[in-house]
Amino acid sequence: MDQKFGLEDQHVPPSLRGPRSETRPPKRIALNDGHQRQAKIGDILRSEIVPRLLLIHHEIRKHKETAPPSQAEIDEFGALAMKPDSAAATAYFVAMREKGHSLDTLFVDFLAPTARHLGELWEQDRVDFIDVTLGVARLHELLEMFGLAEEIVGDDLRHRAILIAPPGEKHLFGVDMVAKFLRAAGWTVTLEIEHTAEHNMRSVADEWVGVVGLSMSSEARVEPLARTIDMIRRNSLNPGIGVIVGGPAFAKEPELVAQVGADAAAQDAPTAVILAKKLLLRAATRN
Repeated sequence: MDQKFGLEDQHVPPSLRGPRSETRPPKRIALNDGHQRQAKIGDILRSEIVPRLLLIHHEIRKHKETAPPSQAEIDEFGALAMKPDSAAATAYFVAMREKGHSLDTLFVDFLAPTARHLGELWEQDRVDFIDVTLGVARLHELLEMFGLAEEIVGDDLRHRAILIAPPGEKHLFGVDMVAKFLRAAGWTVTLEIEHTAEHNMRSVADEWVGVVGLSMSSEARVEPLARTIDMIRRNSLNPGIGVIVGGPAFAKEPELVAQVGADAAAQDAPTAVILAKKLLLRAATRN
């Protein structure tokens, strides 16, 4: 039975091997009884195969658990990312990968926090705009290098974003900053300020857009924003369009991200650039 399912004992950790005397072959099943045969096979899978697979999976995973990147590592990596030579930042990222971190972990728990860190340094006037845009560009390059970006390289039309500030929205400075950082990273950005949801819907229906970003300052605007996002997703020429939200409301109540139907929330402009690239890569790998 083990050989049939590719679970030979030499591939099973010794701690999971039971005494051979306790392993009994399944009873022969009559070929003329389809229902009985299906039920017996189901019993075998549930009682023998699935538990064994789960144990093996647990045994493997418990040896691969790695602590998340520390703030000190994020700070050090951020400083390297802003240097003119990209080699040091790339080597640092590779070293983090070799520590056992998965790429998903590094994208979410390392690159995104680094982008936030760069944004905080800029807000505190500890670095200038050129330094931050260089650092964000380095993070962007690493996403392309390690994120299977070959599927979208050379197609600049995919790096198209629409940033939306719905009617009555006051968080316009943040929208402008996101646009500035996205453009510095090579994106084509369209701003739609105080347009109707129908207008936003037509924009994504008429041309291919990789990512849309929407701002919301007040929790009172949850329902209109959710309706706008739903219209965008249902009518978008790009079925895998990424949706990022931002603004004070999402900082106060992160659960609103799922409530309005977005993919992610960006706390600041540098993080928005990294999230936009990640969503674009995710869509490419699904196609």
